[in-house]
Amino acid sequence: MYLTEFFAGMSVMAVELGASRLLAPYFSSSQIVWTIIIGTIMIAMALGNIYGGKSADRSPDPDKLYRRILIAAIWIALIPVVGKYIILGISALLIFTVSSNFLIIAAFVACMVIFVFPLFLLGTVTPSLVKYSVDSLDDSGKTVGTLGAFNTIGSIIGTFVPTFVTIPAVGTSITFLIFAGILIALAAVYFCLLYTSDAADDLI
Repeated sequence: MYLTEFFAGMSVMAVELGASRLLAPYFSSSQIVWTIIIGTIMIAMALGNIYGGKSADRSPDPDKLYRRILIAAIWIALIPVVGKYIILGISALLIFTVSSNFLIIAAFVACMVIFVFPLFLLGTVTPSLVKYSVDSLDDSGKTVGTLGAFNTIGSIIGTFVPTFVTIPAVGTSITFLIFAGILIALAAVYFCLLYTSDAADDLI
């Protein structure tokens, strides 16, 4: 549970930093564009928090969470492949319909289309894990605090590693693929452990 929180937080920040590099050739890396990226990601995370909490209350099944993580990972892996074409398509459509504030509107729409869905799914992680890990109110504060700490530590690492290691070394596209791969591995480990446990139970 704590490793899931850690890697989810790390991946969110890595995607955010990758987003700035993906959008920069088309919309620049100005304060306006950064504001749009951060605001869009916060919208996605907030909606994910709400949905994740309601979903966990309605059906407290960790399988659903790890399926969402897997879907988010696949989407993130596709961003470097199709992201630039989405940006160009959105810009081409909007250039004929938007007469003012084109940069702001086009960057916002591009962020919404490319990044909101996977980060919405990752936003479901924290409330879901809280539901799965809190057994009683006696230690709920400690559990939630520890989950939050793992998420924050992951976010810190997800901030520094792309900026100082992966993007300079292998570029933005491979950085997306690296962190998508981490999420895929996380989901794969969960399902392998789950099915191994189920198989052992069947043998018993």
